[in-house]
Amino acid sequence: MLSSKIQSFFPSFTKATNSSNEAKNQVISGNVTFAKSILDVKNSSAYRIDTRSPETIRKFGFSGTNNNDPLEVRVFGDKTVFASGTKGGVEKFMKSDGFINDKSFCHIYKINTTNHKVFSFAKNYKENPDELIAGISRLATKELGLLREEAMRLAAKSIHNDYLAVDELQIEGPIKPESIKHIETVKMK
Repeated sequence: MLSSKIQSFFPSFTKATNSSNEAKNQVISGNVTFAKSILDVKNSSAYRIDTRSPETIRKFGFSGTNNNDPLEVRVFGDKTVFASGTKGGVEKFMKSDGFINDKSFCHIYKINTTNHKVFSFAKNYKENPDELIAGISRLATKELGLLREEAMRLAAKSIHNDYLAVDELQIEGPIKPESIKHIETVKMK
């Protein structure tokens, strides 16, 4: 499916702005580039599904992705912690094709994101949809050899189907255990 391929097509994230929209020309070592992006530091909580036990998370917290899949968007590089802005977003993700799990149980955690940089696809789409779509489509054109029009269409579809559908947030890790609360264990079918 082409929309899943679009997930990796972002070079370095540059020209980020904080939640008050002041330009910073900040470079973050991720694999995403969007001009006029918003990094929110006002977000207070996020939700994450994880196969690791509450005991493990209480000991280590969340440090970032360990996935080496080059097709995965990581705004903060290896320090990216994937989450949702809502518990409902996590539940939608669990039912999606993107959720791969072979465990009997998963755990939902609530993360206090105070003082962490948070990239919200919904907020960035609301504030500057053209740049979000253009950033993804530039890479799709380069990496997949797509024509500009096809890349733009694919980028818009990916944003809606993959990111906005689950209210995806990307948080800069590490996140310490004291900022994480286990809220539910989910039996997998």
